[in-house]
Amino acid sequence: MKKIQVTKGSGIETTDENEKSIFMQLAFRYLPYWPLFLILMVLGAVAGYYYTKTIVPVYEISASILIKDEKKGTDESKIMESFDLLNAKKIVENEIEVIHSRTILTEVIKDLHLYAPIFEKDRFALKPAFTSSPVLFETLYPDSLVATQPIPFSFSADSQMVLISNQRYPLNQWLKSKWGDIRFFNNPAYKKVAGPHSFYFQMITVKKAVNELSARLEVSAPGKLSSVINLVLRDAVPERGEAIVNDVIDEYNRVSITDKNQLAANTLDFIEKRLKNMGKQLDSMEIGIQKFRTDKDVVDVSAQNLQYLANVGDNDKKLGDVNMQIAVLDEVEKYVTSNNNETSIVPSTFAVGDKLLSQLVEKLYDAEVKYEGLRKTTAQNNPILVSLRNEIDKMKPAILENIRNQRRNLEAGRDNLNTTSEKYSTLLRGMPLKERQLLEISRQQAIKNNIYSFLLQKREETALSLNSTVSDSRVIDKAVSSISPVWPKSNLILGISTLSAILLGFVLIGLKEMMNKKLLFRSEIESMTMIPVIGELVYNKTKKPIVIKSGEKSLIAEQFRFLRATVSKSGTTKVKKIMITSSIQGEGKSFVAANLAASVALGNKKVVLVDLDLHKPGLHQLFNISNDKGVSDFLAGNTDPAEFIVNTPEINNLYLMPAGPVPEDPSELLLNGKLKELFTYLESAFDMIIIDMAPALAISDAYIIGSRCDTNIYVIRHNYTPKVHVQLLDENTGMYKMKNIGIVFNGVKKRGAGKYGFGFGYGYNFDYGYGYANKKNVEQVK
Repeated sequence: MKKIQVTKGSGIETTDENEKSIFMQLAFRYLPYWPLFLILMVLGAVAGYYYTKTIVPVYEISASILIKDEKKGTDESKIMESFDLLNAKKIVENEIEVIHSRTILTEVIKDLHLYAPIFEKDRFALKPAFTSSPVLFETLYPDSLVATQPIPFSFSADSQMVLISNQRYPLNQWLKSKWGDIRFFNNPAYKKVAGPHSFYFQMITVKKAVNELSARLEVSAPGKLSSVINLVLRDAVPERGEAIVNDVIDEYNRVSITDKNQLAANTLDFIEKRLKNMGKQLDSMEIGIQKFRTDKDVVDVSAQNLQYLANVGDNDKKLGDVNMQIAVLDEVEKYVTSNNNETSIVPSTFAVGDKLLSQLVEKLYDAEVKYEGLRKTTAQNNPILVSLRNEIDKMKPAILENIRNQRRNLEAGRDNLNTTSEKYSTLLRGMPLKERQLLEISRQQAIKNNIYSFLLQKREETALSLNSTVSDSRVIDKAVSSISPVWPKSNLILGISTLSAILLGFVLIGLKEMMNKKLLFRSEIESMTMIPVIGELVYNKTKKPIVIKSGEKSLIAEQFRFLRATVSKSGTTKVKKIMITSSIQGEGKSFVAANLAASVALGNKKVVLVDLDLHKPGLHQLFNISNDKGVSDFLAGNTDPAEFIVNTPEINNLYLMPAGPVPEDPSELLLNGKLKELFTYLESAFDMIIIDMAPALAISDAYIIGSRCDTNIYVIRHNYTPKVHVQLLDENTGMYKMKNIGIVFNGVKKRGAGKYGFGFGYGYNFDYGYGYANKKNVEQVK
């Protein structure tokens, strides 16, 4: 959208294009370079297509397992609980970290020999040969191997030999080599493919292989309330990806079962020791009873004594149970309060009967086992390790508090049982000596029998749990790969490559124009100076000095007519004198002056074109008129203006006043007072005076004349005028003397495709300032 505005204090109407849409500005700036964008788009599309053909396709492999989460999971049936007495539910978030731990991934790397991948040569690069290679490679000490570059090898199916650098290696034999103890064996996943193959094997460190696998494996839960864990892996070979994911699940289950079996084995070992000790005590008691009966000749006691004996035995059994529970609590407390960081055998809590204590001890043991495993593979300040240590430290006070509470209750019960035992002992002392002694011995035997039976029961339960241990997870979906590759996506890559090529075009053009120190856009002028742009002139391809004539309809002719209308009035004051200057030579000020004068003359006005460039006149050359006499002669007092004013041959109402011979002191000649007399004469004889002045940057003449003119035009040429000259316009104090100054952007050319050369071929065809000032002045201009 364009609008007409009046510049403050100038009275000159100018066009304001600041409201152009961004799209139009971009189109104007970059559309001329459409062949470049077209070429870059084609190259980008070709590069994207080539990339899709050279990159190895990647498939997505997914699996899911169900965890028995103590908060989110569902309880199992009583039958399953009876077979798995040592089972403890887990937390999904913790199990995600366990599955993604380096310990499990390291075992997977070693199980599948991923530290020694096999490749085959494709058209453009190496691709994995997990299923196309007939053999696989492994080393005896994976943790100490040294990384290598891909090493070529071949395999002979007839001789079952691997050939590497003219050396043969048989299958299924450990051999010494420069890579260590190695062995080649048949690939169980091999699928025979017709055609020649070039195979390579490579060794990478286990640590690097673990890092790469950890980066590609994603382990997550679908929701906060879900106890399902999803495993997602991206791999170039679907079969290899499925094997990796399945092996991760198997390794996780194996570790879980191993931990539970270790706990069951520790409990069973504790029970066996107690049974052995209790068996010896029972044998000793039986021998003592038999010896007592023989020595004392005691056969039986009365029914009352038997009843008493039964009551005493029951009380003593309860007292023995309490003492055993206290002893177990002491062992558990000793385990919890131990200061060593190594995992030790967990005391069994079966005699206590408190499920909460059993679960707390089980959690503590699991946490310490996990901590011990991570401590061997990670640094001490690892966040996961520190978090696990903090969790262990927080669990111990809760266990100790539970133990103390139970001990207080048990000690209170023991005191009651001891009181009952004292009462029975008092009654016992009143019995006959032999019967009393026999009852005492029998009571001790009954206690030992009860303890022994209890230990036998717990041993069977623990053995049953040990032999029926199952994992705390259940596989929902085994690993399965996607039908088609998830990467590369051809359409996406082609779109990205094409868009990148277009952006590259914008960058190249932007850099080119940013590095160009010449003016290219009107917006640059408007951003550098407060002086308004009052007109634009396209590049004159015809090379004709006068482009506007009667009936001429060209673009540049119309632009001069528009400029004529713009400068014809200054507010309410009619414009009489117009001066035209520029920064440096070659910007087309004489061209603008001549054609503006011609445009005004075609409007039935009598116009005189005055060449006041006394340093290097040139207007007479545009009209092929003699410069023998001119303004310099009048200022010197040698002639009358009427003697050298010439009517131009092409336009009747246009008259030219040549500059005349170049004087020795042009600037001083303008200040001798004759200039006012000249202007008075011209104003009385002509409707409009248009003055062609020397460049203002090198010569001060323009500032002298500009203050006496109604309007001043400052010519700037496209891709010719240095930006620095425009930037200094507002700082130039001489510009303040000029009245109603406006800028004409001259020689605007096509950009991009079909553009033409620079320059008009007229005016000052010399370097900056040449012919107008001495070397000192030139340096000042720079």
